[in-house]
Amino acid sequence: MSQRALLAVLAALAAAAGCRGADDGADDDGSAIDAAGDGAACDPARPRTTPPEVIVGPGTGAASLEDRVVAAIDAATRSIDVHMYTFTVDRVANRLIAADQRGAPVRVILDANQVGASSTRTQLEAGGVEVKLASSAFPNAHAKFMVLDGATNFILSSNFTFAGFDDQRNYAAVVRDPEDVADLAAIFAADWSGQTPTLGCTRLVVSPGDARSRILAFIAAAQTTLDVEMFYIADSAVRSSIISAHTRGVAVRVLLADPADMTDNATTATTLRDAGVPVRVLTPPVIHAKLIVADGVALVGSHNMSSTSLRDNREIGVFVREGNAASPATAQFASDWAAARVW
Repeated sequence: MSQRALLAVLAALAAAAGCRGADDGADDDGSAIDAAGDGAACDPARPRTTPPEVIVGPGTGAASLEDRVVAAIDAATRSIDVHMYTFTVDRVANRLIAADQRGAPVRVILDANQVGASSTRTQLEAGGVEVKLASSAFPNAHAKFMVLDGATNFILSSNFTFAGFDDQRNYAAVVRDPEDVADLAAIFAADWSGQTPTLGCTRLVVSPGDARSRILAFIAAAQTTLDVEMFYIADSAVRSSIISAHTRGVAVRVLLADPADMTDNATTATTLRDAGVPVRVLTPPVIHAKLIVADGVALVGSHNMSSTSLRDNREIGVFVREGNAASPATAQFASDWAAARVW
């Protein structure tokens, strides 16, 4: 996708929202959302000071996703905030405890619905780490991110679980742009205190917020290629948008988790295939990714393509568009596509 085309689509969305910023104040059903506009013209595709870095999981050795997470925790000197849907890996918990004890205060938000949250919470709190359960206002606090030293964001599709680090295809974006870091820190702070974050023209893709409209616009703006690697796709508008891209001549490829791992994918794969969209399924590894790449621009984050994820859960994503920063994701998609089974 050209930068000009993406900017045009996002500008149109902002105009339709009355030029109130990245968000229009309500979702499709009229319910309130929590990412408020700032009253100024919004360009969420504006250049960053530093391009993001994409990490592919599982990976091996020091390049593995788990080792990169641990290394970032070990390098922190001032503070670490973690928002994690499912957290069961003792190694990561112990490194957070060590960071807290060496003078880099750690705060962790966990989803209250997860079976593993209780034991990990006990472990962290016993080590002196502050832990809170996410607000029940979210059906699921499905976000997976860290803010380190107020200077670096890790935004992931992977949970801090053995499956997430060892058995699943996941992607993470390391983001160091000061505006992006400040926005994610504000979201964490609001969730920590049970408040609603006030965001201006954020580059982040936030749920609750305008994530659904921005992702649909992103797909609609694809001009030549659209690759989707997704745990599952349940939102009917997302399915329709993918089919529309194929119909208008975009080269579309959709890679889903095998129906053995996500039964609903049989229906999604058949629907897309019958509309002419090339679809494949893969295992192993289990596709836990939440990746969309349009014309070389990648969306990385925690959003599954379901209405609940796009509208109601706490979810965070980020567009990676600078230079060739998305190339690790595009290369991995090509490899996974080649290994996958045609539906």
